[in-house]
Amino acid sequence: MEILTGIAGPVLAFVLLVVPLIVVHELGHLIVARLRGIDVPEFGIGFPPRLFTLLRGRRTELTINALPLGGFVRMAGSEEGDTDPAGWERATLTSKVLVMVAGVAMNVVVAFLLMLLLSGPLAERASILLADVQPGSPAAAAGLLPGDRILGVEGETFDRFDSPLRSLPERAGESVRVTVETPGQTAREVSMTLRTAAEAAGQGYMGVQIASIDGAGALSRPIGDVLGLAVTRTWDAGTSILGALGSFITSPFRPSDGTSSVAGPIGIAVGVSAAAGQLGFSGLLHIAALLSANLAVLNLLPIPPLDGGRVAALFLRRLLGEVRGRRVERQLVTGGAVLMLALFAWISLGDILNLFGVDR
Repeated sequence: MEILTGIAGPVLAFVLLVVPLIVVHELGHLIVARLRGIDVPEFGIGFPPRLFTLLRGRRTELTINALPLGGFVRMAGSEEGDTDPAGWERATLTSKVLVMVAGVAMNVVVAFLLMLLLSGPLAERASILLADVQPGSPAAAAGLLPGDRILGVEGETFDRFDSPLRSLPERAGESVRVTVETPGQTAREVSMTLRTAAEAAGQGYMGVQIASIDGAGALSRPIGDVLGLAVTRTWDAGTSILGALGSFITSPFRPSDGTSSVAGPIGIAVGVSAAAGQLGFSGLLHIAALLSANLAVLNLLPIPPLDGGRVAALFLRRLLGEVRGRRVERQLVTGGAVLMLALFAWISLGDILNLFGVDR
């Protein structure tokens, strides 16, 4: 029973967090396909076998399927040589490209809207709980103790969804004002001189060990700042996956800090399940926003069967001619699918080894 309970949490986290983002992605394909005159007989949540039809529309039926791993859009006339005038094969190149890109656009929109909520109505201040203070460190000299909370630096409060001490490297070696709260006492300001960059290597600028970063109440900001921050966070979330992929290629699972550079579905589900209580509703929305932006960028990669790869194959098919282009497209899709499965298996292996603490 304990094993089943341990498995249920990550599975539930994956189904509730990742699957809706995939379904939204597929919904983008559906909407644009219909707008461009391409018939879509089925929009499926989960993968076959089919369990039941939830809604039977005039042109599309919504089905619920047994494997809760995502969703799919079944377009009419998708078989090679099909002559259905409202089918995929008869659609223009422009329509096909727009349909493919629509899924990416939906994930970007979802990521932005979630970041907008987290930057505005759901924005939270953060406090940093100290687990330890190094003897002889700037923090120790300023009187900080384990159990204290840092509430801000230079009068600026922390945002729960930013790296709270990210500005310290810019102030290396300088004196800064730090807002500190000791349990049972009123918050106070202390002054400390941060370590230089050379002194901070391996020790930190303040010389503290963080126990946790917790919510500390609502955070308000002007609407213009909310919009700008949402755009920046969405952009950062999308581009960060490229750096992680680069680290994964050069050093699979094991970057310089000894942690996994890329987590697969297993690692994400286990991590979210374990931290769900601490993350809270806003924290889960933040992870969903990050994942949605990541899905958008990953799907732009020119690797079939990803959307970017499908678009590249469409243009290659136009360039090489219909007969030769179809053959090359099939080869690319097959090769890309094998590559993606191998990559998925490799990352999942890393997730599993991480669970059991196996060194690689």
